[in-house]
Amino acid sequence: MICQKCGAEIPENCLICEACGMEIQMVPDFEPEVEDSINETLLNVAEMVTISDETIHEDEEYTDSFEKQKNYFVLSLGCVFVFALIVVTTVLSIKTYQKSAGYFMKQSEEMLEESDYENSLIQLQAALNAGGNYEEIKFKMARCYQQLGQDEEYANLLVELIKYEDISEEGLHNAFAYAVSFYANNNQYELLNSLLQSCENTDIKEKYTQYMADMPQFNYTEGSYNEIIPLKILSNTSGTIYYTMDGSEPTRYSAKYISPIFLETGDYVITAMFVNEYGIKSPLSKVTYHVDVSVPFAPEVNAYSGDFNKPQLIQITAEEGCEIYYTTDGSDPDSHSSLYNGFLPMPLGKSSFKFVAIDENNVSSEIIVRNYNLTLDTQYSVSQAQAVIPLFLFENGLIMSLDGTISNEDIRKLVYVFACCTSITDESDYYIFSEYILNPDATTIKTGNYYAVDAYDLSLYGTQYDAGTGTFALSTQRLK
Repeated sequence: MICQKCGAEIPENCLICEACGMEIQMVPDFEPEVEDSINETLLNVAEMVTISDETIHEDEEYTDSFEKQKNYFVLSLGCVFVFALIVVTTVLSIKTYQKSAGYFMKQSEEMLEESDYENSLIQLQAALNAGGNYEEIKFKMARCYQQLGQDEEYANLLVELIKYEDISEEGLHNAFAYAVSFYANNNQYELLNSLLQSCENTDIKEKYTQYMADMPQFNYTEGSYNEIIPLKILSNTSGTIYYTMDGSEPTRYSAKYISPIFLETGDYVITAMFVNEYGIKSPLSKVTYHVDVSVPFAPEVNAYSGDFNKPQLIQITAEEGCEIYYTTDGSDPDSHSSLYNGFLPMPLGKSSFKFVAIDENNVSSEIIVRNYNLTLDTQYSVSQAQAVIPLFLFENGLIMSLDGTISNEDIRKLVYVFACCTSITDESDYYIFSEYILNPDATTIKTGNYYAVDAYDLSLYGTQYDAGTGTFALSTQRLK
């Protein structure tokens, strides 16, 4: 016999369940369905008895007393047998039902409605032992553990469901939803990451990817290359990538990946680690590269370092396919520095240039350094030469004042900025000035006009710049 309260097996002739102490009913309470079945059967038996009795009365006219007694006895005996058979069958049915998974599930539901989670668990275990639906029972057991505050049992049961081979698609999604909520609320992100990493369902992984720390990926497969590699390190979600370039294991104190890493000629062992926003570290990802890129020749500069007393046009050449870049502030030039366009006059006074050639693969040549000191043998300075231009314009009525104001109606000003010092003719050297319009809001507009002032007698000329040859040419008319 099975205890109706706890589901334990009760030995024969025992009146009390040894597991829970419940008193045993010798006559079990029938389920409504079983009771209805019994009542219907008994009615049928009663009808049979009634019909038989009528039959006997009808036959009394044709049979003798002995035959009537014989028939009555046989019929009564048959009725008793049928009734006994019905009782035995009913009792066996009740006992079978009380051992079924459906019975224990019903008992469990009643206990759940009364918030009796501990006894509900007992009934659910009995239902499982009786062959009930594994997935359904385990989810109900998980609910009981959750209500009882038994977190470890609750989490273990969810993991058990997730690893159950025959779990339904809906069940798997529900189990992961409960597990993610539980681990995230308890800050157990390492366990959550491990659980998601073991999942083979791509939809679930994509749904909860923010809790995962996948191994970093590289946009170039490891191997040998004959060009500069703009290496990118990619992660599956938001977080931080740490890396090393010498094969050592990265830590949180290693370099952070922010932008592509340009690998030039050399051998590299790149090791990367990803840490997501929940502090979960990924496995290490390691790749090796051998890069062999031919370096372009250094640019050739026509003027060597030294002192000069005549204007010089610095000319630089490089091998085909290279661009030339330069700096004048002491920093090393790169592709973001000033681009040499074929015209580079030597500045007055002391100056220092650094030149580099960069090819189409962004490979840089050796840097060339030049230091110059240009002084002209003249008594006139740049500022004196500059003052000649507004004086000429004022005297000829082209501006209304020496400060460059154009007119009463147009209060903008013409200003002149020293551009360079160059030799235009074999006879003389000139200071070159560019013309700008200065607006009242302090913005400027370049007009495209140039003026040349003789460095030795301050004579004024108009001039034009030839971008093709990188030279200036004097106008035929002297202005002042």
